[in-house]
Amino acid sequence: MADGRARVAVLAALALAFLVACQPTLQQETGIVLSVDSPALGRVDSFELLNEEGDVLTFDTSALRFRPEFPAPHLSEHQVLADRIVVTYRLEGDRRIVTQLDDG
Repeated sequence: MADGRARVAVLAALALAFLVACQPTLQQETGIVLSVDSPALGRVDSFELLNEEGDVLTFDTSALRFRPEFPAPHLSEHQVLADRIVVTYRLEGDRRIVTQLDDG
């Protein structure tokens, strides 16, 4: 009976490790917004960010559900004011898919 429990525990641990390994790693960048691709009011498909290392990075926001505390038009406000933002994202191939935006 103890053998069966040990086997189940090992299988559960392996399954958990597999699930964790399959999750995309989230990354963060901080910087200022250089441009915003906003084809319609309240919609942002992408934007460019100048990060702290001086690199210009493009981020895809087409699938992002903007939160009330950081609505889509807020990105343009950050661009005009040159206020920093923090971008949390995951990589899908060479695309940076935004999962969250915060004031920097």
